Amino acid sequence: MIWSGAAVLVAVALRLLAMRRGSGPSLRPGDPELTERFVRLPAVWLPRARTALLATGVGLAALAASWGSRQVDTPVLDELEIMIVLDASNSMLAEDAPPSRLQAQRELAANLARRLASRTGVVYFAGRAYTLSPLTGDKRAVDLLIREVRPSAVGLGGSSIAAGLSLALDVLAGGEEGSRKAIVLFSDGEATVEAPLDDAAERARRANIAVHAVGIGTEQGGNIPMTREALIPPSAGSLRSSAGVLLRSRDGQPVVTRLEEEPLRRIALMTGGAYANFRDGTDQIERELASARGAAPAGQAGVMALLLLAFLCLWAEGFALPRG
Repeated sequence: MIWSGAAVLVAVALRLLAMRRGSGPSLRPGDPELTERFVRLPAVWLPRARTALLATGVGLAALAASWGSRQVDTPVLDELEIMIVLDASNSMLAEDAPPSRLQAQRELAANLARRLASRTGVVYFAGRAYTLSPLTGDKRAVDLLIREVRPSAVGLGGSSIAAGLSLALDVLAGGEEGSRKAIVLFSDGEATVEAPLDDAAERARRANIAVHAVGIGTEQGGNIPMTREALIPPSAGSLRSSAGVLLRSRDGQPVVTRLEEEPLRRIALMTGGAYANFRDGTDQIERELASARGAAPAGQAGVMALLLLAFLCLWAEGFALPRG
């Protein structure tokens, strides 16, 4: 788009310049200046210069056409592939992000997926990670699947952000070669399962995959109501009959869960992504993703550059040099 706009502006400017050169005072038969134009001999270098410019312009145009046809035969993919990683641990049932962290995550993730022009996949995690949807362009299916994420759907309690990122990277590795890839992580930042989080972030950095993070929850935190969507940890068997009450620790005290922004910010910083709090929405992340997708393929830019040079050569041959 930039090259096309530049070519149009240059063409208009040069055409206006040529029109200005040809709009001088008209000459009558017998005027000395007109007589000189017809009787003087062209400079020795002039025919050679015009021939060189004509040959160069035609050659550049032919090269651009050849290069452009190769780009069509072997397209450079500029499609965006995004994995959405969702937190399905029990702490997402806390209500410090009204109506709950889980519902706030669902709304933000579903709206983001719906607005993005990309192939989208979904991974969710608790103590381990699961693929909910492979990369697909079916926005309606992705929306429905996101809204079904809940702790009761996982098979292992706890929270392992590293497992979610690692699985998302595995799915992206099987995507289209040459496509632009990114991960959007939604989580409260709590990691109760020991796992090398920095290792997963470093893997994303080496693969040139930005991880954008959205923090769900508040620093003040909240208790965890054991609703029908909760997964009761096997170690807390005494709570199996306590549906609708708060999750309690082994000493009987209600568990308080708080947003931990530091690991989420660190992941985004390590991979070149952006961090946003749930209150701010995903506008900044959407802008980052849109700018990553908007870059023109190198082959297309090269074709436009060749065509612009060809135009300049042909214009110079036809208008800039004096006619002999």
